[in-house]
Amino acid sequence: MSDEEGSVTCPHCGEEFNVTDRLRAHIEAEVRIELHESIHAEAEEMFAKRLASEQEEETEQREVLEKKIRKQRDVLKGLRKDKIELDDLKENREIEIEEAKAEAARQAKRQFNQELDERINERLKEETADKELKIGKLQLQLERQNSKIEELEEQRTASHGELEGEALELAVEDTLRNLFPRDGVNEVKRGAYGADIEHSVPSPSGTVAGKILWECKKHKRWNDGWVATIRKNAIEYGADTMVIVTSTMPDGMESFGMVDDVFVCRYHEVRVVSALLRHAILRASGERVREQHMTTIQERVSEYVSGPEFAMVMRGVMQAYEEFEDDLRKEEQYMKRRWTARRRYLRSIIDSVTSMMGRLDHLGAGDFEVMDEIDGSAPTGFLVIEIEEEE
Repeated sequence: MSDEEGSVTCPHCGEEFNVTDRLRAHIEAEVRIELHESIHAEAEEMFAKRLASEQEEETEQREVLEKKIRKQRDVLKGLRKDKIELDDLKENREIEIEEAKAEAARQAKRQFNQELDERINERLKEETADKELKIGKLQLQLERQNSKIEELEEQRTASHGELEGEALELAVEDTLRNLFPRDGVNEVKRGAYGADIEHSVPSPSGTVAGKILWECKKHKRWNDGWVATIRKNAIEYGADTMVIVTSTMPDGMESFGMVDDVFVCRYHEVRVVSALLRHAILRASGERVREQHMTTIQERVSEYVSGPEFAMVMRGVMQAYEEFEDDLRKEEQYMKRRWTARRRYLRSIIDSVTSMMGRLDHLGAGDFEVMDEIDGSAPTGFLVIEIEEEE
């Protein structure tokens, strides 16, 4: 039971305890628990509020920070863009500067080249003028040398031509004298310009029927001045007919022909031409006696020679002469071939006999009577004669 101060004894365990203290302790414990819970709840609420506030504040700070970051990013983008633009501007500026430098260098180079070209041109003009002056002097000297060479060549050619012309003149003169021993074949005075041979054709009565004036030319080129010269000489010598014997015929003339009433032929045609002209002179002279209306023999000769009869006879004679000469040349070539073949066969026989005799001597057949017969035989003498003729 309890005493007056509120003590109570436990019926179960008999322990005495104070109810008030126990209630107070219990109440204090409950109050402490409630207070603890309340404080804990308030603390949790405060913590939650504080956490929420901090989170809100953090969120706000984050948003502010993000805004700042975005702003900085925008600023950075702008700066990057500005940097890119600045780099592009700088690069363009550098390109412009390089182009300006290159253009300035090209301009300077052009200016330098232009000045250099002007200097070179001036120098070239000066050197060209000097060289042209030297070349002019050299050309003048060369022309003088060429003139001297041409003069010497002309003198040499003239001297050589004179020697060959004299040889041709002698040949024509001998030919005429051998063909016509009764005619007057006279050499024109040495050194006289123009005609070379005066050929007087006698008539049957003994008078001069006409004259043929011969001029011999041995040159590389035909000269039309020869015709005028011999025509002038014909007047001086009173010749009726004029003939130029040349090694070079006029253009368009290959054989005997006429140039301004002057007959032209080669040396191998002299025999035929002289015979025909002589016949024409004698015929014209006879006709002159019978017909007095012809003024000169030259007209008669020219008329006859220019006529179809003389041309036909001349063509026939020249054709026959050329055919005969060609046939003679062919026959000569044929005979030469035959002679060559015979000499070759003869040489082969001689070599064979010589070889045989050498072989017999080697075999000791020198005592045979056949050797005497071979040494004294006619063929051996014949062989010796043929060898001497060949040599």
